[in-house]
Amino acid sequence: MLLLNADLGESWYDRQIGDDAGLMPYLDLCNLACGFHGGDALTMQRTIALALEHGVKIGAHPSFPDRANFGRQVMELPADQLEALLLYQVAALQGMTWAAGAAASLHHLKPHGALYHYANAHPLAAGAVAGVAAKLGIPHLLGPPTGELRRAVDAEGLAFLAEGFADRRYDPSLHLRPRTETDACIDGVAEAVEQALLLARGQVRTTDGSSRELQIATLCLHGDHAGAVERARAIREALDAIPPQ
Repeated sequence: MLLLNADLGESWYDRQIGDDAGLMPYLDLCNLACGFHGGDALTMQRTIALALEHGVKIGAHPSFPDRANFGRQVMELPADQLEALLLYQVAALQGMTWAAGAAASLHHLKPHGALYHYANAHPLAAGAVAGVAAKLGIPHLLGPPTGELRRAVDAEGLAFLAEGFADRRYDPSLHLRPRTETDACIDGVAEAVEQALLLARGQVRTTDGSSRELQIATLCLHGDHAGAVERARAIREALDAIPPQ
């Protein structure tokens, strides 16, 4: 069964991002912001409690230190500095999760935004991401189906969960359509469900209209996109209706 995940906990102070309470009941996994692109201590605490209430596995969603651009702008950082920034973020979330009564370590780590794509193309950054997960005993890492993140995870002996997106379009290269393009995101519920079901079958339709193979283990929705709850509800129903193999 394809696991449904979403990026949550991205509000900070009086800035409200998304509807975590509305999304959580439909998820298997959640990726919690760690304070550098979104999130603050109280938001982290509340989102952890919400995930534990619904039995949703908690993962860390660290980013470049870039609230001004919501973590969606590349920052060229030395590998040791990047590793320290990641360790700082993820260890904080892990400590708060334990304090809330979680019996185990965080389930997974998933880089956010620009860091997700940067690390997947740069071996040193990918090694920093996977190394932090290994040091903190986090058993899974989420990332694109192919690239440096997968190689770094394999080198650390961790489990890799290849990820696809229900609310983003794919170019023929199988990279996500850049957010600078007006058609980068999928807003309609029906189209998001159609993409989710295609991905569940190991396929995706790209922007040139062709169907390509793409094998994934988990499907992401962005919690900061308008209409995320409606898409999550419809996708959950569609995935649950797939007959078991």
